[in-house]
Amino acid sequence: MNSFIKSFLVGAILCSAAFSVTSSPARAEIFFVEDQDDRFSVSFPDLWKKVSNQKPDDKLTIIAPGVNDHAGCRVRVRGDRRFVIFPDKFNDDIQKVEFSREFWDDYLGEYNDIEVEFFKDEAGLGFGHASMIDASYETTGGPIVRKRGIMFASLYHDQLYVVECSSEESLHSKWRGSFLGVIKSVDFGKVTHENKSGHYRPFMGDGPVEVQGPKSNDIYKF
Repeated sequence: MNSFIKSFLVGAILCSAAFSVTSSPARAEIFFVEDQDDRFSVSFPDLWKKVSNQKPDDKLTIIAPGVNDHAGCRVRVRGDRRFVIFPDKFNDDIQKVEFSREFWDDYLGEYNDIEVEFFKDEAGLGFGHASMIDASYETTGGPIVRKRGIMFASLYHDQLYVVECSSEESLHSKWRGSFLGVIKSVDFGKVTHENKSGHYRPFMGDGPVEVQGPKSNDIYKF
């Protein structure tokens, strides 16, 4: 198994008042999954379940309950080192040039009868700048289903992350809140630091250091 994925169940903390006689604790549980190889984590409701991935770049596929809802999400990861040489200040521009509407036109090419409901640059996913799209389409593999999905794409350091959540088209409003919750929970393992000097003080702006030599006129600046 190439990816080490660890899962554990996170339960809600149950509290009761000191003088309470009766209590009816409500539990809201989620699964937390972390893929250490591909450096991402995601949470989803405990009634959902993991299933086998279908595409080579699929790293996590989860489905919601309801046979005919065809609801679920997947996380896809693709290596992309083209932009690692650029400072982080250019990440926003890189997203708008390389991972914008043209990217989605190509990405959705694996489906049929595509209708784009909404598109947006300057979205966010994990630590990365992202674009997102809301589209309806017809699947090409397995059972042919008319679906509607919401998708985010973000390049972080040397990897492109795509999170795609979809359901049968007429049931999209039923699942949209859950989809957004899953997408919002996606986080990346931190690789780059937002400050060039890391956690050190911002010494890059310091003036030159003067070193006095053995003679009074021997002053060296670094």
